[in-house]
Amino acid sequence: MEADRILGEPPVLDCGSGLILRRHVEGDLAGLVEMGQDAEMQRWTTVPVPYGPGHAEEFLVQVREGWSSGATGATAAFALQLDERFAGNIDLRLEGGSWAEVGYATAPWARGRGVMTRALRTVLEWAFADLQLEGVHWRAHVGNEASRRVAEKCGFTMEGTARGVLLQRGARVDGWLGSMLRAELPRQRTNDS
Repeated sequence: MEADRILGEPPVLDCGSGLILRRHVEGDLAGLVEMGQDAEMQRWTTVPVPYGPGHAEEFLVQVREGWSSGATGATAAFALQLDERFAGNIDLRLEGGSWAEVGYATAPWARGRGVMTRALRTVLEWAFADLQLEGVHWRAHVGNEASRRVAEKCGFTMEGTARGVLLQRGARVDGWLGSMLRAELPRQRTNDS
């Protein structure tokens, strides 16, 4: 994979049913703060606690810079927009060797609607086609059933559990690991999103 494939303006990806993936904008700040203050988000991710507007502003700078980093270490981050409203984040952190790790978070108001499943499928299709990735890793804290359901619906193979593999605010936690190869990407399905 070459660096110029991720440089420049992020594409806008249409997931259908009013859901698009786009670059993050200043108008996302309030939604980012709301999401960062959500108890479930704090439980399962590495967001700072307490989470405030300054953290959201730092996040916006980081995701914008991620698009202009070199091929290895770059982050292709998208904001989810559902019916004209900020609905979450999804990103691919490029690991080198044509692999990336995916991460995602859904705004509390948008959960339980299949939003992240549609977003993840769209990002995977884009990553395998446009970035020519060979594979994508997924990791989540043991017990984060919502994240695991999304990964499984999208076709990730659950590889197992690794003790202490994730770091959350200075403490090691056990994590579930999954992966998907380009050839394993399932065709879009409309009945389970």
